[in-house]
Amino acid sequence: MSDAEPDDQPSATGRPWPVLDDRAMHGLPGRIVSAILPHTEADPAAMLFTLYSAAGAMIGKEPHILTGGVHHGARLWSLIIGRTAGGMKGTSWAEVRRVLKHTDPTFHEDRIMGGLSSAEGLIIQVRDPSGDPESDSYDEGATDKRLLVVESEFAAVLAQGKREGNTLLPLIRQAWDGGTLRTMTVKPKIATEPHIGMIGHITPTELRMKLNEAERAGGTMNRFLPVLSKRSKLLPDGGDLSEADVKALGAELSSVIVKATTIGQMRRSTDAATRWRLLYERLAADHAGDGPVAQVVARAAPQVLRLSVMAALLDGCDYVDLPHLEVAEAMWDYAEDSAWYVFGGGSGNPDLDRLKTFVDEAGEPGVTRTDINAKCFGRNKKASEVDALVVELLKINGYAEFTRPTAGRPVKGVRRIKAK
Repeated sequence: MSDAEPDDQPSATGRPWPVLDDRAMHGLPGRIVSAILPHTEADPAAMLFTLYSAAGAMIGKEPHILTGGVHHGARLWSLIIGRTAGGMKGTSWAEVRRVLKHTDPTFHEDRIMGGLSSAEGLIIQVRDPSGDPESDSYDEGATDKRLLVVESEFAAVLAQGKREGNTLLPLIRQAWDGGTLRTMTVKPKIATEPHIGMIGHITPTELRMKLNEAERAGGTMNRFLPVLSKRSKLLPDGGDLSEADVKALGAELSSVIVKATTIGQMRRSTDAATRWRLLYERLAADHAGDGPVAQVVARAAPQVLRLSVMAALLDGCDYVDLPHLEVAEAMWDYAEDSAWYVFGGGSGNPDLDRLKTFVDEAGEPGVTRTDINAKCFGRNKKASEVDALVVELLKINGYAEFTRPTAGRPVKGVRRIKAK
């Protein structure tokens, strides 16, 4: 899908736009999204996943399910994927943030940040005390180890992570896993047991272009829940959800979050445990092959575990019941379908996929070999390597080579053939 394509049409591979199952709208989160929805152009799925990520960051690290010695708690990261115009990514966050303002004003003002650029910068926001308490240089550290990072330009985060010596992406992966964060420097920065939530916004094209094979295989993307977002409706005059209604929703969410912070280890009901054993077989199955989609959805079971924990906590429960597992399954289905929509056309060769995206975005009259080498690969490919990739691209239906006469030697290139 390019940013120029209608966002309600099937993807280039014929994948339909995902549909959020009604089961995902269970309980308070569903009521919050349903109350906002008539008054906004935001996508309901984007708002729901954003709410889960934000509320999880506010709850903290204590409530969890223990499996295989690993704590899976209220730490869910959402990557909202939508076109530059019409994706409503920022709108989905703005609507949820209105509620958060009345949920925990201190967290809203002090613990929501953006601007990720380095591992050290992230750790500083959740750092431990350091130095001599009697010294003027003593750093008391972060008194609140909770943090919600909202990145409206997540492509910039991926770009920063590619810079030589930048350890941001490995640290992000570690933050999702949990435990202590530290830098391996002469004067290390340390953050013991922080609780970091994350919400990113990106376009489909940026995601395919910026997320390389190493980052997919390394697990950066599979820590995030991919969530396709589009405009839900046209509201020329805006919405009219009253501030009193927003405040009431915030107060209700606040009550649930306060209770959730008192909960420790959680367990499943008998019905949920039975359903989980059946669901786990599906989540553990290698049904996505070994291409880009498989790398993006590789953490299916942990993600569903965390979704079920959050569904229970936001339902005011200290255990996971069958409806909470059904919420988790429905939300995961949407995330997985989003991954297939965005990445399902992948060839397994990241350079070929990058070239394909570059040609698709260029439209008519196509791109020259010089453009491919300079603008697509930054002149990091040999001519023979570019030639080989072009040969592979031309084997795919819908692509053709062209020759354009000039005053000198003819210019050769590749273009996408429009379907008739």
